Amino acid sequence: MSSIASASSAFLVFANDVVAEQREAYERWHGGHHVPQRLTVPGILRATRYRTGGGSPEYLTVYDLADIAVLASPAYRLLAEQPDAVTQAMRPYLRNPLRLACRALVGADCLHGGFLIMLRMPDASAAQVAEWLAAQGSAAIRLGKTTPDAGGHPIMGQVAMAEEAVALVFAETPEAARATINGMRDALQVETLSALGSGLVYERIESFP
Repeated sequence: MSSIASASSAFLVFANDVVAEQREAYERWHGGHHVPQRLTVPGILRATRYRTGGGSPEYLTVYDLADIAVLASPAYRLLAEQPDAVTQAMRPYLRNPLRLACRALVGADCLHGGFLIMLRMPDASAAQVAEWLAAQGSAAIRLGKTTPDAGGHPIMGQVAMAEEAVALVFAETPEAARATINGMRDALQVETLSALGSGLVYERIESFP
């Protein structure tokens, strides 16, 4: 399993819903098989699974990456493009997939909190938000920019991502996460996208390693 001693310079957000009848099977597969399997890939440093109490997508996982190039590595591509039988059996039950592969601009190594709110913003906002975050010295916000050339994924139809800014706001309570977001919005008047997963409150299920 990869060590978290190496510095992270990128992150991957993968989120999805699952057909209700398969939720128990999904939980066993995702926490017991899928995420641990991803952590065998060199350069995938750690991961945290989250779930929202309302909204879509219900499940969200944050992966810390040593470098965005990890997603183009043979080890990762093999798992993505030639899944084992257990993963092949689960994929048809996934709904509303969201995949955001980001180069980190600020807070690349900040700790994953018990709660998470993700904000998706126009790409043009990235520099302004990065400058503000650097001045604040926040240890709870990770900011990145999606990387269209990071490689697609079969479940996404290999579609490249549009460029956008992605902020992951970590906190130990939902109220603290919302307060941080409100402070950023008040200071910057930054536009947020009405996009899948943006603004939802996610609670940590489990962390790896």
